[in-house]
Amino acid sequence: MCTSLTYEAKTHTFFLARTMDFGVKLEGRPVAIPRNYVWERQNGKEIKTRYGFVGTGRKLDGYFFADGVNEFGLSVAELYHPNEATYHDSKKPGKLNLAPHEFIMWVMGENKSIAEIKENIGGVRLINKKVSLLDDVPPLHYIITDSTGESIVIETEDKELVIKENPVGVMTNSPKFEWHLTNLNNFLSLKPTNVKNRQVGELTLHPFGQGSGTFGLPGGFTSPERFVRTVYMKHLIKQAADSTEAVNTILKILNGVTIPKGVNIKDDGLDDYTQYRAVMDASNKIYYFNPYDTNSIFAVKLTEELLNAVEPTEFLFEEELQIQFMNC
Repeated sequence: MCTSLTYEAKTHTFFLARTMDFGVKLEGRPVAIPRNYVWERQNGKEIKTRYGFVGTGRKLDGYFFADGVNEFGLSVAELYHPNEATYHDSKKPGKLNLAPHEFIMWVMGENKSIAEIKENIGGVRLINKKVSLLDDVPPLHYIITDSTGESIVIETEDKELVIKENPVGVMTNSPKFEWHLTNLNNFLSLKPTNVKNRQVGELTLHPFGQGSGTFGLPGGFTSPERFVRTVYMKHLIKQAADSTEAVNTILKILNGVTIPKGVNIKDDGLDDYTQYRAVMDASNKIYYFNPYDTNSIFAVKLTEELLNAVEPTEFLFEEELQIQFMNC
């Protein structure tokens, strides 16, 4: 399970961010895919990307990605959508037939903007194909933003891809996206200021302390709770002045939905925890990466050197806690 959000700094710099919450160790790392890279789909057919991109990926039979930003700022993240996502069982002639986990490669490699996705998505068909890492067909949906700040969610309904406008800039997991929007109506009383004293007969009731306006804010790790909590934080947190401050602000929001090991155990005994957090700067084409076992933030900027490389570029990192002693 995962949480994602869009964000805008005062400089009109736009971002997409996500937590990667999963039980199976993904061992992903930042990978830059150059322009005109040829990759092989699960059906054995090859496809050449038009545009370069960077995101968290892993190479098995070929590269697969969970998120990323391309050279035009188009940014995407795929999240689990269990009991909701449905796919076709067979290919259709004349369509680009993709496995669900391959769709993200098409989004970043073939499109400059959300406007282009809306024009081109009719030619794409998702089919039931397993990803080798999981030996299963992952049920996915997708959140996308671009350099204009527009945000959409793409889900499947009756096996067909459907684009949904995202007015709050947040996405988590199941149920369907519109359910989450409707559910927000249950939390209209939430506010950053304290509730007022109230007289009940001869008794004066008063808040116990600061934060009484947030009473009822969901605190668990279910998808609906994380959705509400992220919407509240995103739309009330102080707006960042610039891109650097925005990365810090976004990570503060994600802190509220970051899952540590041991507190969210799956039925099979695996830890469902936040393996990494990512922030994608759609305006400056920078990918920020913060893995679980370190407080360091690693960054990759999409440069012409990376975009014109012959092969993908993988970025290694040391996942260790950085502590700065102040007296020695």
